[in-house]
Amino acid sequence: MENNQSQKEVFLKMNFFKKVWYSITKFEKYPELAALGFKKAIIYFTQIVIIFSIIYTGTFVYYVSNVAQFDEENLGLSEKIVKIMTRDADTENEQVNQAISIMNEYSDQTIIGALFISIFISFFIATLMDVFTLSIFGMLTCIIAKIKMNYKAVFNMSIYALTLPVILRTIYVMITMLTTFEVKYFGVMYTAIGYITLAAAIFLIKSDVIKQHLELMKIIEESKEKIEQTITIPKKPKEDDEDEEKKQEDDENKKEEKGAEGQSSNA
Repeated sequence: MENNQSQKEVFLKMNFFKKVWYSITKFEKYPELAALGFKKAIIYFTQIVIIFSIIYTGTFVYYVSNVAQFDEENLGLSEKIVKIMTRDADTENEQVNQAISIMNEYSDQTIIGALFISIFISFFIATLMDVFTLSIFGMLTCIIAKIKMNYKAVFNMSIYALTLPVILRTIYVMITMLTTFEVKYFGVMYTAIGYITLAAAIFLIKSDVIKQHLELMKIIEESKEKIEQTITIPKKPKEDDEDEEKKQEDDENKKEEKGAEGQSSNA
């Protein structure tokens, strides 16, 4: 009991980086991670999104400042950002100039901060939808595996299962932004990796449940054998058996003697 309590305290004090490591490499720890609760899972999810948003914002600012090419020269950061965002859109020059004039009223730090907030909100919502989708697949997997789990636990596990896909997406975004490299159907791979991770955790849980059931059956069988041994009727000693046989022979002899006496008296 004390050992279980100490393990629970260790998990409650687990830092962010250890949760990341367990989420990627320790699928058998998913039940403990899910047991930390919905609140801690959401905090972990928010931390992941913040890190991604910081990396994405920094990569985008670097791309705009040093990689992207423009027809005009000596453009400020705000002007470059507006032109990048409207490059593939059917936006009139007047609207672009108006947006640039508005953004020029703010410092570069303010613009970068606003960019970070917009990226954070959009990525938070998009990734949260991925978690909901993954949790539905997780519940279907539980039905297939014939294991009972409540939705909250599956939802929490889905958050941790998306750790590796989010890391890979972050790396992929950085590479595609700074180079021309592109992976076809990366979105499908992103979802597939998350599902495989969650399914592996669920089937490991099922395996543990089966193992615990077998151990319980073994304990029951051992207890049954011990009970049978305690209530077994003790066998009679060999001497007692011999005395009983001798007594039966004496009784038979007496009966024969009485029968013989009866016949002689009749004669």
